[in-house]
Amino acid sequence: MILSKIKQNLKKYQGNIIITFCTAGLVIAGSYVGIFRILEWATLDQLFLIRPQEAVDKRIVIVTIDEPDIKYVKKWPMSDEVMAKLIRHISAQKPRGIILDIYRDIPVEPGHRELIEVFKNTPNVIGVEKVAGTAIAPPPTLAQLGQVASNDMVIDKDNKIRRGIVLLGRKDGTSIESVGVKLALMYLEKEKIELKAIDENKQIYALGKAKFVPLSGNDGEYDKLDMGGYQILLNYRGGLEKFEHISMTDVLNNKIPVDFMRDRLVFLGAKAPSLNDNYSTPLNTNLFVPTELIPGVVIHASLTSQIISAALDNRPMLRASAKPINWLLILFWSGYSTTLGTLYITRRWVTITGIFIAGVIIVTSSYFAFLSGWLIPVFTPLLTLILSGTVSIGQVLWQNLMISYRKLEDYAHNLEEKVQKRTIELASSNQQLVQANEKISTLNERLKSENIRMSAELDIIKEMQQLILPNPSELEEIEGLDIAGFMEPADEVGGDYYDVLNTDGIVTIGIGDVTGHGLESGILMVMTQTAVRTLKEIDEQDPVHFLDILNRTIYKNVQRMNSDKNLTLAILNYAEGKISISGQHEETIVVRKGGKLERIDTMNLGFPIGLDDEIADFISQTIVELDPGDGVVLYTDGIPEARDINKKFYGLDRLCEVVSQNWHLDAEQIKQSAIDHLREFIGEQKVFDDITLVVLKRKDDLFDPVSKP
Repeated sequence: MILSKIKQNLKKYQGNIIITFCTAGLVIAGSYVGIFRILEWATLDQLFLIRPQEAVDKRIVIVTIDEPDIKYVKKWPMSDEVMAKLIRHISAQKPRGIILDIYRDIPVEPGHRELIEVFKNTPNVIGVEKVAGTAIAPPPTLAQLGQVASNDMVIDKDNKIRRGIVLLGRKDGTSIESVGVKLALMYLEKEKIELKAIDENKQIYALGKAKFVPLSGNDGEYDKLDMGGYQILLNYRGGLEKFEHISMTDVLNNKIPVDFMRDRLVFLGAKAPSLNDNYSTPLNTNLFVPTELIPGVVIHASLTSQIISAALDNRPMLRASAKPINWLLILFWSGYSTTLGTLYITRRWVTITGIFIAGVIIVTSSYFAFLSGWLIPVFTPLLTLILSGTVSIGQVLWQNLMISYRKLEDYAHNLEEKVQKRTIELASSNQQLVQANEKISTLNERLKSENIRMSAELDIIKEMQQLILPNPSELEEIEGLDIAGFMEPADEVGGDYYDVLNTDGIVTIGIGDVTGHGLESGILMVMTQTAVRTLKEIDEQDPVHFLDILNRTIYKNVQRMNSDKNLTLAILNYAEGKISISGQHEETIVVRKGGKLERIDTMNLGFPIGLDDEIADFISQTIVELDPGDGVVLYTDGIPEARDINKKFYGLDRLCEVVSQNWHLDAEQIKQSAIDHLREFIGEQKVFDDITLVVLKRKDDLFDPVSKP
């Protein structure tokens, strides 16, 4: 059972698995043979440029030899006399060590004997020799004293120096320390820090807080052919600007600041372009700003600074991740991108966003790993991400294209048969069409007469609606209130309802909106008006009973009509300065004297009428006190939902603003101002819904708006 499920899943995801492993295998193979080596290095080199700037290492001083310095000594190589003078001036500052990154395998007169004496009397002077390639011997005197280091450097395939030599083997079988290591150990010796073995078989050593792990052919983008001696990756602090430095001319003229070199390591080396001792490093990868090559003496000083800073300050050494780990990363991102690619048709943004986020993760994780002392690949995972995603998306698009092609082929195969069948059907249909046309002609004649009859009936219903609306004389007879109403149907027969009833000192106002408009809506509106008036005549005052009985009556009639119509309905009862509001409809606008507005939401005061036979539990009421000059504005949704020619809604805020600005007028003028403003907004746009507006205003004792001239 389990084996069967595994086989089903393998078959289902066979394409994804093939793309994942093929793409990953292709990139891994290219990485293994070194196709992507230079691109990977170039990508990782950018990390040196974007990381936070480091402080100047004041434990090291570099004496530079530039073109003006060569002119100053008038000949090159400089004479032994000049070199002896340089060493004496530097030694007078009492540095911890002096490295002469200048070959001196043969005498350069004058001053050779003098230089030999200086060598013998300066135990912290270190000379250099070249071991690899064309060997260059060290100064004989310093070689006899054991004060020699190798200044060999390893250059990568793209002519950049990223590795530093710790220990190098000579042809005679002996080993020699590099310049950077020799000077670092001299400095740390006075700090009582010595090299200790952690694992001699693997050549792993500790030096203070630093840990030395040799670079191998299994690390990063290197292979066995790149290995020679004991190598580590260089973690550059920066160029010459990250070290204290002074020109050789100033040293010869003894213009050295006081204690400038005391207890420090002094490196003497060439900077002049004519001496060809400048190299390209990761610091020379800025794509936008030209950068100078790094002098060899600065590279040696960088290795020394790296070792001392790691041993004393726990500054990260730099290591490259092993190839198997890199390959696992490539395989993971290949599977990830392939999976996202399969979603391209149905969830395109998921695919694009997911691949973009993965790219950000690859770059940021490499950056933070670099700050911690690890170089993990950037280019090959990004290449895998893009390549796998592209192939996977291409496969999905191709599969969909093939499916569409097969469907089209099937359709084309059956098209001729369908055409023949359809031709027969059309011939039969034509005969039926002739017969149907005859029937239609007969029906059209009947329809004309039916339309005439229907139009007459609609006119009767419309006239009936207008007849049952309260007329102005009724409204004027209501004491203490100024009331004006307006209703205009969108079609021949509207579905809006409003009424004003005055019974035994209680003024009842009803406003409602039947779903839709037309004949059924108009009939339901008339039913509602009749039911409300009947309930008022039997003096039903309890709002719950009132709306419950009304709902039952309307619901049963709607069911009998086999209709799905219903309506929102609010009932307001006014007496002695208080008005109660019950039933669910649009918001009720309460306007205070002076035009200040309050909006009452009726959503929780009732339930749509005619939708269900039991609504008593949903009915409640709220009571609002109206002082003289206060009032209420009621409306149906035809007003806020009216649109202009640009399909923009009129909205409730515009109605509120017009009412507030004109509240000092009487009810009729307020109503007319609102309707005029609405018509101006609508313009030539067709009205799609019924429009109803009721304005009620309690008369002010000091000013009666009805009697005003």
